[in-house]
Amino acid sequence: MEKAEKIKIIKKLIISAVTIGALLGLIYLALYLLGWTDLSREQIQELIESKGVLAPLIFIGISFLQVTFVPIPGAVTILAGNYVFGVAECFLYSYIGMLLGSMLAFFLGRIVGRAFVNWIAGGKEAADKWIKKLKGRENVLLFFMFLFPFFPDDVLCAIAGLFPITWLGFLIMQLVTRATSIAGTLLFMSGEVIPFHGWGLVALAAIAVLFITLFLVCMKYTEKINAWFYKVIDKIANIFKKNKKREKEKK
Repeated sequence: MEKAEKIKIIKKLIISAVTIGALLGLIYLALYLLGWTDLSREQIQELIESKGVLAPLIFIGISFLQVTFVPIPGAVTILAGNYVFGVAECFLYSYIGMLLGSMLAFFLGRIVGRAFVNWIAGGKEAADKWIKKLKGRENVLLFFMFLFPFFPDDVLCAIAGLFPITWLGFLIMQLVTRATSIAGTLLFMSGEVIPFHGWGLVALAAIAVLFITLFLVCMKYTEKINAWFYKVIDKIANIFKKNKKREKEKK
């Protein structure tokens, strides 16, 4: 590649990074001015209920922003949505919003790179800590972190874009973990499906033990599972490529 071409590519990357960065900054500023960067569960509920027929779209938007730009824990939005919509609709709306938000954060991490990751993580040191923890076992750890509502989704999705995870692999991970984590939150934290008394306490304890055991087993075989995950994704990608090739040949 000639020097002139390299300079053009670098300029394009810089312009793209600056443009995306400016856009993100404007979005965050608008959310801050609207008071949406620090919402409580009660405030979210009031906001949703006040919008009538637009409530589902508003809730999907909040779920989307929760994974990208607004530091609201996923459990808070899910439980608020459960009170307003009920289990089934809350699951669907949360799933759509979180999937879209996760993919956006992933692509921003991949396209913009460390600049976006450092910003979303709150600084280079914070980003480095997460990267160090995940390196070499990113698929296993990310999978489990997305299952539980205690980890920073926005940071993890952006950092995932820095690792050699294909967008298809990340999408598959999100399709599985988002469904499981949302369902888990509705089952275990709402108190409506599994009660916080009697048989419910026994069921919650048994499920907790099962998840902890599964987590410890996976941690022991992290490298093998990580390698297996990449193999599976490669096979799926090859199937898509073959199907596309067949379609082109038919045309």
